[in-house]
Amino acid sequence: MEQAATESQALQNDKVRFTIHYKPACVVEFDVEAFEPLIKAAHKKAAKAIAKEVVLPGFRKGKAPEELIIKNFSKEVDKEWQQEIANACFQECGKLAQVPVLHRDAKITYKMKSHSPSGALLILTFETEPKVPHVDPKQMQLKAIKRPEVNEDKINETIRQVQLFFANWHHVHDRPVQEGDFVLLDVDVIEETPSTPLFSNTRFEVTEKSMAQWMRELVMGKKAGDSMEGTSVPDQDASAEDKEGLTPKKVRVTIKAIDTATLPALDDDFVKKLGVSTVAEMKTNITDLLNKQADAHVLEAQRELASEFLLTQYPFDLPATLIEKETQFRFRQLLQDADFQKYWESLSAEERTKTIKTVYEQSEKAVRMFYLCRQIVADAKIRIDASDIPPPSSSSLEMLLNPQKMFHHQRNPEIEHAEAFSRLVLEKAEDFVIRNATPV
Repeated sequence: MEQAATESQALQNDKVRFTIHYKPACVVEFDVEAFEPLIKAAHKKAAKAIAKEVVLPGFRKGKAPEELIIKNFSKEVDKEWQQEIANACFQECGKLAQVPVLHRDAKITYKMKSHSPSGALLILTFETEPKVPHVDPKQMQLKAIKRPEVNEDKINETIRQVQLFFANWHHVHDRPVQEGDFVLLDVDVIEETPSTPLFSNTRFEVTEKSMAQWMRELVMGKKAGDSMEGTSVPDQDASAEDKEGLTPKKVRVTIKAIDTATLPALDDDFVKKLGVSTVAEMKTNITDLLNKQADAHVLEAQRELASEFLLTQYPFDLPATLIEKETQFRFRQLLQDADFQKYWESLSAEERTKTIKTVYEQSEKAVRMFYLCRQIVADAKIRIDASDIPPPSSSSLEMLLNPQKMFHHQRNPEIEHAEAFSRLVLEKAEDFVIRNATPV
């Protein structure tokens, strides 16, 4: 977000006189006039630095007189002199201004307007920490979230999904798709350029209950390898909420494989594979798990509302380099995935530009949320430490029903810990906003 300079401040000591200008994107400029004492000291330091690097006949390295160094290496000394002026000016200005540099390795640039033995005029430029606003959670209007129902049908269907994991699968080669089959599909949204995958190598059961009507109509009677185009639309009997949330999209559906499944018998011998003794115990565990998932669904939806509230109601400037670094990090992570590499290589130059723009926008939001949530945690005095990071569950049922929660990259433990801690800061801050929001 663009932001005009908010203030201009003039400061001075016996070595410099300067004005601070605050620019958009957390850029700070020091418009500096350097006085003679600083200039002379910088020139002497520059001559010594060049003397250490050059050799004059008759003198050991670094031992040649200063006047000879200046005479024989005037260009080199002048270049070093300008840098020393800039370094010294930044140190002096920093003592007076107390403007924090973004980080220890932040880049400080300078533009020398003029310099002579009596003084210099220059502009120093660097990035500073963003000015993060304080959040009033009561300003958030918290809408009610519908909790997914956990009933007998849902429990029985989940038990059936567990049985399917242990089913005997048979490939179908000699006929088209029919009711009750399982199809492995790729579904791509084709109304966008480039097309984006909606599902990849995802298994669907071809039944009225399990598959959307538009998809079922597309695949029925088709064979493995066939591709069809259609429009994803909500079923006629879908809820008003689902109809509102599901925007019709033009898609291409590709059938990768057709399978049938033979389920194992649901008895005590079967459920022992899952670490429970009886079918009744498994049913109880699944009921508990579904209730946890329902609660998690509500909380996740509320966190999304909190995130939207923070991003829209509390704009502030961000340093460009932070967004660029986050974008580069995310893109490197994407390129570690073989499927993304293949997808990236298939894109045109224009499509790659659009993809990078999308990653950049996601990175900008992530950096903004990091600062906002860190401010919330500090203002609310919320304590966070490593012990707050929840351990992965060892439940066999949860591993089957939530496999993504069990997957842990081991590429870099330090990165993993930092990411987990950042997620914890985000979640605790959003949960604080939710608890103190105004219910609608």
